[in-house]
Amino acid sequence: MKTISLTLSVAICLLCVSCDSKKNPEHRTYESSYNSNSTATDNSSDDSYVNSTLSTGSNPYNDDSNKNDVENDPYISNSLRTGSLAYSNESSYTGSDSKISVSTSSDSNCDVVVILKSEGEIVRNAYIKAGGSYSFSLPNGSYQVFFYGGRGWNPNKDMANGQIGGFVANESYSKDSPVSLYNQELTYELIPQANGNFSTQQSSSSEIF
Repeated sequence: MKTISLTLSVAICLLCVSCDSKKNPEHRTYESSYNSNSTATDNSSDDSYVNSTLSTGSNPYNDDSNKNDVENDPYISNSLRTGSLAYSNESSYTGSDSKISVSTSSDSNCDVVVILKSEGEIVRNAYIKAGGSYSFSLPNGSYQVFFYGGRGWNPNKDMANGQIGGFVANESYSKDSPVSLYNQELTYELIPQANGNFSTQQSSSSEIF
């Protein structure tokens, strides 16, 4: 099996970047870091989601109340085990001809859900805690990898397109460009590095889900 190594120099809570051309996808590394617009992994639930409300006359740009509300959220310290299924997969995609592996930085404050899509369907997904890694076995084909990062897993949070479960703080959404695999292993290292040849693109909840 041919190995495709992508070293993504990132701080996993952050998101935003542009992807390099993949003429030689075996040697891609990640240059930029995620830029979270609100609010990372080990190898191997049920209160209401808390919504913060600004008090009358308060300044939303100079107020610690929202931050305090987030830190007091009942799910802020909650997480899934690395490798746990966060969402449903399309079951027809079976096989292990190729592989996509993801490892994350232990220096990050955020966990990540890695979502693999093919032809618009979620075919694989896994929760990865900060500092851990996980590998997906896949049939040969074309895939796009999405990264949904954040802190505090709320299993009851409503997400786009009817999905249930999401982070309560520091959410970020990013993606790689589609890639075709044929008896190959694609490796993403979400670890800060000075020079990389791969960077993710900004995504959104509606696109990922």
